[in-house]
Amino acid sequence: MYNQPNLTFLVDQITKLLIFLARSPVQMQLVVILISILLSYGLSAWVRKKILQQFKTFEMSVEQALKARKKVAPYWCGLALILDLVGGVFNLIVLTLVDNVLTRQGWITGILSTAIDLLWVYLFYRIFLIGLCLFFPIDQVKEYKFYFFRPLFILYILREVLSLFLDINQLLKVVVINLFDSPVTLGEILISTVGLYLWIVAVSILQYIVLQIIVDQSTLSSGAFHASLTLIRYFLIGLGVVVIIGYVGFNPTAFAAITGGLSVGIGFGLKEIFSDFVSGIFLLFEGSLRPGDIIEIGGESTEVKKVSIRATTVQVLKDNSEKIIPNQLFFTQELKTMTGSDHRVRRSLTVGTSYNSNPQEVIKILLEIVDQHPEVLNDPAPLVYLINFGESSLDFEMTVWLENPIIGKRVISELACQIWKTFAEKNIEIPYPQRDLHIRSDNKNQVS
Repeated sequence: MYNQPNLTFLVDQITKLLIFLARSPVQMQLVVILISILLSYGLSAWVRKKILQQFKTFEMSVEQALKARKKVAPYWCGLALILDLVGGVFNLIVLTLVDNVLTRQGWITGILSTAIDLLWVYLFYRIFLIGLCLFFPIDQVKEYKFYFFRPLFILYILREVLSLFLDINQLLKVVVINLFDSPVTLGEILISTVGLYLWIVAVSILQYIVLQIIVDQSTLSSGAFHASLTLIRYFLIGLGVVVIIGYVGFNPTAFAAITGGLSVGIGFGLKEIFSDFVSGIFLLFEGSLRPGDIIEIGGESTEVKKVSIRATTVQVLKDNSEKIIPNQLFFTQELKTMTGSDHRVRRSLTVGTSYNSNPQEVIKILLEIVDQHPEVLNDPAPLVYLINFGESSLDFEMTVWLENPIIGKRVISELACQIWKTFAEKNIEIPYPQRDLHIRSDNKNQVS
């Protein structure tokens, strides 16, 4: 235990690194690599400019795919691959030629050889990312590239570069701190932070891939499947935490004492979160709330975008804003859904005509107008009734059924405009309230 390397070892390794970098062959190889990178960057920028001049719709197509959250067409993926790899391929050729020349001259080219190997890895890394755009939406690929693939690639590069100068295995065994009477090494800190982060993101990626592959191509219950998949995700995350704690090797007695003392206070502080967690499980298993549902909550019509284990994300239809609603509110408040067991919705429009019009003819005209609209359902059939003898009009109620509740206001507006146009063509008057004003003069009260 006490023979483990400490921070003094780290200082010694840094001193050796400085001595290593002071050598002429090392400096020359680093200069060659730097010049090659600059040249490849310039060449890549020039080629990209020339290609984009020939394919002016390329960037627009990628932006449209990003906004629409769609996959990129194979044609554009191929073009993106050329733009992405031209610099790396040029760099690889230059370094390979320089490495062969120096090797024939008897020079040691360990750094150049490592740089060439890393370039090959980089090229396959870029090909892999662009290939993902063929199968998944580009915005999702960019997100997971930023949160998972790029950090993983950078860690690999750092490991390979540091292995040229340092003993990685000994470096990871450097004791940084003693926690719970147990020494914590640099490697254990990296595993418990970076490793846990990458594990959580990897589980999220796995969940997304399973949803894309299985849910879209199966008849499984969406709610139950989402619930099962979410629980598996949290189980895997919890398993990762337990494995990391076991790897770090905390003193179990001290750890249990501390967590036990904190559990009561944390329990009171997190009871709302726990309630949201349990509510989320019920929502997912019951399937009473699914992405795409149109609901009315808090007096606003919203569309459900995502149901997670703690909160539900909805989009307000009137202004396109998003709200994050704790799951327990769906069990404590009255909720109106327009897409529960049936997505069809009924909309009504009241129309008034003058008393000179024929009610039967008006009903026939209204039904003809409704039948001509492509978004009005034939089953259930639209209905028109004479519902009232108003003060200045005959009042008719037209009832239609629509497949999508979001389009209700637009469809009713289109029907109203068509009714106005048709009534004008057929000389059917749409009256407005009128009043006759009688002025009476009482002559008896006048003073002569």
